[in-house]
Amino acid sequence: MKNYVDMMPVPGTGIEMGLRSTKAGQVGRTYEPYWAENGGQTYQEHAIAPARGPASADGIQHSYMVLRAGRTTQWDVLYDFNPVGRTALQSQGYAKGFNVQLETNNLRNTSIGEMEDRFQYLAPDGQLLRFDRTKVFTQVSATCSSSNPPPLCFNATLVGSPKAIAWRVSKPAGATSASPTPLHLSVPTATVLNGVDQRALAACMASDPARCMKDVPGLARCVQARLLCNNNTLAAQRPVASSKAAGSQLTATQAKHLAATRFRLTEDQIETRAITTSAYDQAAGTHLSQTWGADLPLWVATSTAEARAGKTKTRYPGLTAVYDPASGQLLHAALGPQRPFA
Repeated sequence: MKNYVDMMPVPGTGIEMGLRSTKAGQVGRTYEPYWAENGGQTYQEHAIAPARGPASADGIQHSYMVLRAGRTTQWDVLYDFNPVGRTALQSQGYAKGFNVQLETNNLRNTSIGEMEDRFQYLAPDGQLLRFDRTKVFTQVSATCSSSNPPPLCFNATLVGSPKAIAWRVSKPAGATSASPTPLHLSVPTATVLNGVDQRALAACMASDPARCMKDVPGLARCVQARLLCNNNTLAAQRPVASSKAAGSQLTATQAKHLAATRFRLTEDQIETRAITTSAYDQAAGTHLSQTWGADLPLWVATSTAEARAGKTKTRYPGLTAVYDPASGQLLHAALGPQRPFA
């Protein structure tokens, strides 16, 4: 399952970020914030923070932002107002469209509690604005009703008029299924971080993150400078023992299965081997060691076959993807001729 927003500067390029939940064999369900981009014949995907799991959603509202990187054609990616990456594949410094979506590839066996995706755009004068409702198009593959009961359906409502405020969506379970109970984190807060009042930010994030840029002292200036602005999220993102206490590890076979399912390949087209984060960083130019540690063992899955990212029809020549064996989380993926170990 994934709940995400994507933007399309020009055809053939794009940026996506959101939350994904996956399950592989006996490895428990994980919750993984991520961002991704495509450009030409290349696609890359990046984990934002250590996955929580099994079945332990954090119960916190989160903010996802994409802001232009100065006068370049690239974009800065921010999660809960902290910079987490910069694109490298974009060719234009503007966007022509946005999508907010909830997807699952297993309607019968998936249940998703209600999510409220609130969306805004940054106008040229620096104001965060909402879209006119008449400019927002909605689509649901199967709406729940008396004639179309769960589990093969979604509930979805566009909230707000004349301005569209939120897309409220859920995926009801069948009669015997139940959604996990969210784990509400208690995170210590610093008084001020880079000019941002952390207690005010925590209170705003708990109520309406869409107002934080305007209402929290120092936040807009901190984001503009691309500094760390949210100590609460930094504490919550530190690797936790819950995923490693699940009593199971992702095997090489399960990593192969995850990669095959995610990137539309067959398992016999994929090879897997062990690697460490530091070795992968050296080969891929990534910075996984900064978040996951230099000696974390990983499974690296590689293929020379044509792979696809999600439900798009674009085919990319070859795949490299790395997974954390403890949680089953996808930490990085690269599709196309520029991938590591090509």
